[in-house]
Parts: sequence; C-alpha cells; structure tokens
Amino acid sequence: MSSNKLLSVSAICSLLVATCAREIVFPPVDAIYAYQSSLRAGGSLDDVDITTGSQFSGLTTFAHLPYVNCFEDTDDAPKYDIAFLGAPFDTGVTARPGARFGPGGIRQGSRRMSPVAGWSVYTGENSFDDWATIIDCGDAPLTFLDNTVALKQLEKAHKVISGRAAATTRKSSTPRIITLGGDHTTTLAALRSTYAHWGEVSVIHFDSHIDTWDPKTIGGGISHYAGVNHGTFLHLAHEEGLIRNTSIHAGIRAPLIRPKGDLRNDIRCGFEIVRAKDIDRIGVSGIIDKLKSRVGDTNVYISVDIDVLDPAFAPATGTSEVGGWTTRELLSILDGLKGMKIIGADIVEVAPIYDSAGEITVLAAAEVAHSLMTLMVQQPVQP
Repeated sequence: MSSNKLLSVSAICSLLVATCAREIVFPPVDAIYAYQSSLRAGGSLDDVDITTGSQFSGLTTFAHLPYVNCFEDTDDAPKYDIAFLGAPFDTGVTARPGARFGPGGIRQGSRRMSPVAGWSVYTGENSFDDWATIIDCGDAPLTFLDNTVALKQLEKAHKVISGRAAATTRKSSTPRIITLGGDHTTTLAALRSTYAHWGEVSVIHFDSHIDTWDPKTIGGGISHYAGVNHGTFLHLAHEEGLIRNTSIHAGIRAPLIRPKGDLRNDIRCGFEIVRAKDIDRIGVSGIIDKLKSRVGDTNVYISVDIDVLDPAFAPATGTSEVGGWTTRELLSILDGLKGMKIIGADIVEVAPIYDSAGEITVLAAAEVAHSLMTLMVQQPVQP
C-alpha cells in the first residue's frame, strides 16, 4: 500500500474518532456550589452567602446546634427542650487523665452532623428536625483544683439548665440534659440534679467496670475526699437515695478487686449485670430485652462510658479493657431502647489525647450522643 493511501486511511480514522468521542465540557468552578451566587466579573460581594454551606465554620458546637449561654438568668433567654452540656473534669480518675478535653473532642467528632443533613437512612427520621428545640450550652465552668467545688459547680449548672421552663411544654415541661464528659464522676452531679425533678431513677450503665465500688475499696482508705471518684459514684448515688433498685450494667468485663464482696455490694446498690460476652450468646436483641425487662416503665438515666467499646474502636479513654463491644453493636442496642422514658444521659471518659489520627473514639462518642438525643426526641417525658 502506498504511503499516500496510508495517510488517507489514518486521516479517516482520526476523523471517525473525533466525531464519536465524548465531548467533555467542564463547568465553571463556582457552578459546583450551585446554591451560592458566583463571583463572576461584575458580580457583587453582597450576592455571596457566608452563613451556610460549610461544616467547618463558626464555633464548634455539637452537630452545629445553636449555642446558648445557659448559665445566665435573663428574661430574654432562649428556651429549649434538650441541652448538651460539657463537663471538663478528670481529676476523679484512677488511671490515665485527659477526659477534661472530652467535651471538645466529642464536638469535634460531630462536625459532619447537622440538623440540615440529619435524616437517618435506617428510620427516615431526623431527630434534629422534630418537635424538640435542641441547643448546646457549652462547658460548665469548673475549677480544676478542688474536686468537691467542681462537682458542686457542675450540679448547680445542671439545676440551672433543667430548672427553666421548656420550649415545648405540651410535650415535656422540664428540659433534659445530655452531658459530654469528663470522667465518670460527673454522673453523680447529674443524678443529684435529676432527683430534684424526677425522684429516683433506674440507671442503665454502659461500661466495662461496675463503678459501684465501696469508697473503702477505692480511694476512701486515704480520705473521704479521695473516696469520690469514677469508680465509686454509683455506690454514692445509691447511698444518697438517687437511684432505684431496678438499675443494670451493660458490657461489664473488667476484673473485680474482691472475689465476692464487690458483687454483693453491686447487688446492694440495685444493679444487675449484663457481661460483655453475653452478646455472643444472646445477641443484640437479647441484650435489649434484658435492659428493657430490668428497668420496666420507670424513668431512666443512661450513662455511657466510652470504654464499653473495645479499645480497637475506642482507644482514647483512661481505663481500656479488651474484649468489648463494637461501635455498631452499641449503637444497635441504643436504637433498641426506643420508647424508654429517658430523663437524662451522658457519654463520658473520652480522652482525645489518646485517639488515633482518624479520631475513631470521638467519632464514636459523637454518634452515641446523637443516639441518646434521638431517644429523648422519640419519647417525650413529663414529670
């Protein structure tokens, strides 16, 4: 074949490819953000929206909820039904400190949550966009030099926040609080406050440790001051008459200090135990049934220590115990508690300094907080 014929065939092939090839037209860069006005030549800054469209703007509140200074009593203070409250306290721990930074870490973990993008793929519901007005009060101002004073400050913060009239009184006249901890000692202040509105409550306690130790066993042998800590707070809550004899632990696996005395005292404090390995035998639905059967129709306070999860899923905590539940298992169990009368809740013992670069602990903690909030929205409660 002559060179002229080869050139002719090549030209025809090139023409066919050019004719059949997909034509790719790139839009202007600003067209990617179709909901914002563009800055074309001659455009005006007045057309640009800087109030919406970013998950990284403004103050870091939980899930971009509105911030309200809940500690000042003013006539024009906004009303709310559910409030997030940070408890930056970690001087009641027996192992690694760092949970005073937990509230900020959990809020960081919630950055991708938002009321405008909160529709559940499982239920089709958006608990942010329901009947409840939900806000973030920021952190309670706690001293870090005196545990007794700090816990009194936290208790007062709880009483002030829950002492106002709710925004939607036809549904629930008393605002409910979700505490972002903070070590587990902070739950004692919350229970003291809830007693004023709700009386004795059943506690569902997700944890790897029982936390009903007698202060003489942990800390109290040194002083009464040292006896108030994250391993004794449920014992103290029982002694103060704050909790019912219908409470239950879930996810327990840590060793005991006394072979029989710790369990006897735990029963005396009003608790039954669901151990971590029980989930292998009865499954998630079996765990849910046990929790529901134990608390019945009583008012319930849910306290979640992030170390109920296995360290593979939540390394950023002070007293990790191997053999725990997965994040999905815990979230499924919480989902199964729909319909319970939850009057208060917390997610505690998050110490972000020990987290991975992927922030897996604070992400898990934020989702737990979201689940607790959803349970409150699903079931309004009147005193």
